[in-house]
Amino acid sequence: IDNLSHAEEKVSRCTEELGSLYSEMGFEAVVSKIKEKNEALEKETLSIAVTGESGTGKSALVNAMRDLNPGEPGAAEEGTTEQTMKVTRYKHPKLETVCFYDLPGIGTLNFPARDYAKMVNLNTYDLFIIVIGNRFLEHDALLIREIQKMKKQFYFVRSKIDFEFNNLKHQNRENDCGFSSQEVFLVSSRFIKDLDFPRFCDILESQLSENKRYIFQLSLPNFSADVVRKKKAILHRKILAAAAASFVAGASPIPGVSIACDIAILVKTFLEIRKSFGLDDDSLGSLALKVGKPVEVLKAEVKNPFIYDITETSVIRVIAGSTAAVAVMAAEEAAHLIPIVGSVVGAPVSFLTTYGILRNSLDKFEQSAVRVIIKAFEA
Repeated sequence: IDNLSHAEEKVSRCTEELGSLYSEMGFEAVVSKIKEKNEALEKETLSIAVTGESGTGKSALVNAMRDLNPGEPGAAEEGTTEQTMKVTRYKHPKLETVCFYDLPGIGTLNFPARDYAKMVNLNTYDLFIIVIGNRFLEHDALLIREIQKMKKQFYFVRSKIDFEFNNLKHQNRENDCGFSSQEVFLVSSRFIKDLDFPRFCDILESQLSENKRYIFQLSLPNFSADVVRKKKAILHRKILAAAAASFVAGASPIPGVSIACDIAILVKTFLEIRKSFGLDDDSLGSLALKVGKPVEVLKAEVKNPFIYDITETSVIRVIAGSTAAVAVMAAEEAAHLIPIVGSVVGAPVSFLTTYGILRNSLDKFEQSAVRVIIKAFEA
């Protein structure tokens, strides 16, 4: 709840900042600021290193955090006990700038402790997840000391806790391996909404910089309504970026060009929003497989048919369904027929029209996503 309130507060502060900028420097300065922020977000990368003894559930955790089921394209192979012999990269299926890295063990013949940091480029990762089994190994301690030298964050996780819960329910969950301030998070890679997984994700994101926190939140599986609502707050930035692109198109002096561009921008942004909320066919199919329910049951919770039919034609129908939007676009095109004045009037109108349509639709996408999550994880 605290993190969700923080996300909503960020949206409010962003709106106030843009409003102040508009009062001081005008519309073009607002658009320039939005584009600058969005470009920084699009370029931001997040590298998460995962390490631990073979058979502790590293691959299962990597798949769970990327919202992939075993055997799906791009999923890490689960169930193997072979020792990791090289750094293996796993890209997030929806966000290419988010990557997980399976690191080989430290202190082995191939990766001696004295050369380990250099051999695996330890300084390139943003944070470290150490997946532990029934015991804490000397190699784990060696790795932690290397991480501490770089003053980076690390977290202990047990990711196969659903198999071992009966053995652990009476044990102390504090790590007793000499790093007393570090808690061991008990998670199940099969049941990610349960146990410590939600809190684990909250703590990870709280340690990241603003832009890295945004893309981490967007990368999370949709396992709760709170995750969906946090994504909505972040997607507000994408809506502003789409409106900024519409502003640029609206400056065109050629009649018809602005509306054609606006429609293309709307289609692209609607598709991105649908994918982020996990409402595309692939995401719903994967979720249905994960929770063991027919995909039709989940799709029935999406009440708005437009979500499944995002095309230029359907977007035009959405625009036509809004009297205000139609009037604004008609006024915009009329303004284009007046030399010079057209480009001055058209650009802000394009911005506001595109923003208004997307902002209104974002609520409907969110409502459908929340209903799907509730249905998926009920009982």
